[in-house]
Amino acid sequence: MEYVSHVLVMVCLYSILATSFNLLIGYGGIFALAHATFYAAGAYVCAILGTKFGIGFPFTIIAGAAVTAAIGILVAFPAMRVGSHYLVVITLALQAIMVDFLLNTKPLTGGPDGISGIPPVELFGYVLNNPARFLPLAAAAAVVCVLIARRMGASPFGRALRAMRENEAAAQAIGKNLPAMKLTVFAMSAGLAAVAGALVAHYITFVSPESFTIEETILILAMVILGGMGNLWGSLAGAAILVILPELLKFVHLPTDIADMVRQVIYGLILILILRVRPQGLFAETGFQAPVEVAPAPRRVANDAALTTAAGPAGEVVVAGRDLSKNFGGITAVRELNLELRRGTIIGLIGPNGAGKTTAFNLISGFLRPSGGSILFRGRDVARLKPHEIVRAGMARSFQDLKLFTRLSVVENLMVSLPNQPGENLFNVYFRPWLVRRAEQENLRRALEIAAFVGLGGKADETAANLSYAEEKLLVIARLLATEAEVLLLDEPLSGLDTFTVEQICRVIRELAKTNKAICIIEHNLDVIREVCDEIVFLDEGRVLTKGPPDDLMRDRDLAERYFG
Repeated sequence: MEYVSHVLVMVCLYSILATSFNLLIGYGGIFALAHATFYAAGAYVCAILGTKFGIGFPFTIIAGAAVTAAIGILVAFPAMRVGSHYLVVITLALQAIMVDFLLNTKPLTGGPDGISGIPPVELFGYVLNNPARFLPLAAAAAVVCVLIARRMGASPFGRALRAMRENEAAAQAIGKNLPAMKLTVFAMSAGLAAVAGALVAHYITFVSPESFTIEETILILAMVILGGMGNLWGSLAGAAILVILPELLKFVHLPTDIADMVRQVIYGLILILILRVRPQGLFAETGFQAPVEVAPAPRRVANDAALTTAAGPAGEVVVAGRDLSKNFGGITAVRELNLELRRGTIIGLIGPNGAGKTTAFNLISGFLRPSGGSILFRGRDVARLKPHEIVRAGMARSFQDLKLFTRLSVVENLMVSLPNQPGENLFNVYFRPWLVRRAEQENLRRALEIAAFVGLGGKADETAANLSYAEEKLLVIARLLATEAEVLLLDEPLSGLDTFTVEQICRVIRELAKTNKAICIIEHNLDVIREVCDEIVFLDEGRVLTKGPPDDLMRDRDLAERYFG
């Protein structure tokens, strides 16, 4: 019975570790391999406080979680600037530094000998000094930590994390503050891992550096991958399998001299078989499933239901680029660019490939800093603002290569784009859930209206990756619409589309202009430019060559030779 209780205690502790790691890697897409560092920090804070200062449970866990969350925030700073294999290398280095620190600071950490004599947990007069007594506490802690992680993962903040995981540039383009999100998820993940560390210190009453090596991080990562990234129930299943399976194999009777080796082979083959059958993990990622309340492929909904009207006099200049320039080394992509976007007006930005059209969009939307000049948005210079700050101010853009959140459904793509969501604040998520629920109901209604307006109402629950190319283009427009920005920058929204879809999108663009929004389009389809745009700005070699009404420019012989053919 003691043996079974011990195994179950370890299942509980590893469930906390796998769940917390899944928040980081499965939801946030942040491939950081330093989870054993957080595990160790919680364990050693608990050990030091318990043995040197006489502080007991639960204050050791609270302190361990707080200190480790701070360490997680420090680790998050490199994650803001690097990703992919660079972040893996940095976090592996941190893991090595932590082990060296524990080994070489003997007065504090006990060095290679570790810290022994950690006081066990005492609750209600009972000393939890054996597995059977400790199991209820471990199980309760696992339940609480999993519920905390689940509330975060299922919230609008969790949805924003998954959007960030799918495409960071697109997440910025809908107004998400990626540095703040990364700091938050690192702190939460580290703090939860520290709970497991503090509990294991109280349970075993001994800690040493050998328990917190890179192999421990790899084991936790294997639990997440086996169970399924982005699914917290999968983390629990992965933890249970990888803790229980090696123990079960001990009951397989084998010759003593080869027993350990054969058990490892069997263990590996079982894991390979599971991942061969379920490459996505035992539990696939589950997103928000909208109760679709609109008919399949609705023709349209009323404009006042789907669109918001921008305040201000029609024709007012909202965005003004003054003498903008951008240099890349010795290459000048944009030079002395002057561009004005006015309310209720659709401007077409045309020119040959390499003329600087997309660079101009990147400058106006904050994805590039100008080498010179200014960008005035409602009279305010926004040239130094970050992309998410510009979106929140009221100016949003799309991308030529779409940048959809492909593993999110249509309705999730729209809901994550809506501004001012209370559920993206974790204080509201945990302490004002009623406010979040009300806002989610309204966000769902709004997202379904927008989906219906562009003709995607019948696809609300469809994953974006399963849409046709034409439907993906419609979703790009819908997501831009969901930001409620008053200035919209559309980068080739009609390329590669059939006539019917082109007319759908043109209709939406015209309706947007009627709501007093300022719109700028990069487009090569001249028929569309003539039909939709009020004015054309012709760029060549990074500067405005000429501008005017579409019909006038298309009769210009010089332009015809340079561009129209």
